[in-house]
Amino acid sequence: MARKDLCLFDVDGTLTPHHRPITPEMKIFLSELHKKVAIGLVGGSDLEKIREQMGIQNLEEAYDYVFAQNGHVAFKGGKLVGKENILEYMGEEKLQPFINFCLEYMSKLSLPAKRFEATLWNSDQG
Repeated sequence: MARKDLCLFDVDGTLTPHHRPITPEMKIFLSELHKKVAIGLVGGSDLEKIREQMGIQNLEEAYDYVFAQNGHVAFKGGKLVGKENILEYMGEEKLQPFINFCLEYMSKLSLPAKRFEATLWNSDQG
């Protein structure tokens, strides 16, 4: 029976603590939810990093959908259904001007707060 409802979850910083493994409580929650709805995982990291964080080697088979590398690698029902690389798709000659345009455009945006905060993970924190 095909499931009609789908819950998509971001991995790093949502299902898992930032750059850390999933908690046992979250694993239980996902397992119980998966009995009721289809589940998809979305992550900016590559598939290996998502596997590591989720603690599941056969991740693509454990969930209905897995989207790694910001959706550039897509699995449905354990099968690879799409893989795209922007550099291969556009080529360096088109990609460079596109990136330059985006960076210039973003540099001119007026935002309430324009800054980036990076925090280093301290192993003593958890």
